[in-house]
Amino acid sequence: MHAFYMKNSNGDQTKIELLSCHLNSQRCNHHLKEINRSYSLAHNYHLEKDYFNSIRSLKSAFKIAEELKETTCLNCASFFQSTLTESLENINSELKRMSTGLFAKKRYRSSYIESCNILNEIRNTN
Repeated sequence: MHAFYMKNSNGDQTKIELLSCHLNSQRCNHHLKEINRSYSLAHNYHLEKDYFNSIRSLKSAFKIAEELKETTCLNCASFFQSTLTESLENINSELKRMSTGLFAKKRYRSSYIESCNILNEIRNTN
């Protein structure tokens, strides 16, 4: 199982790719399509500096992976969730730099708080 990012026709790097599943489950592939849809939205929002919606899209993708955990493939679900958590942690770090310190921008503060809340929620789920 691997994650990597492929360039789509728009040149965006937005795709999580599943190279192997020990169960060869169609369910994993179905969930992955939905996860990629939310992940792609998150990526586009991030490019537009719409951090709040980017965070919400990642949370949505995480919940889709959580549904997979309840059905068949714990390994794929954990893999998807770790990839999504890493993306959320990167956004959180970026927002922290922009919303704290001497040159802080207050407009990013609410998104930073939201990213902290969602990361805590995710960590408490696992």
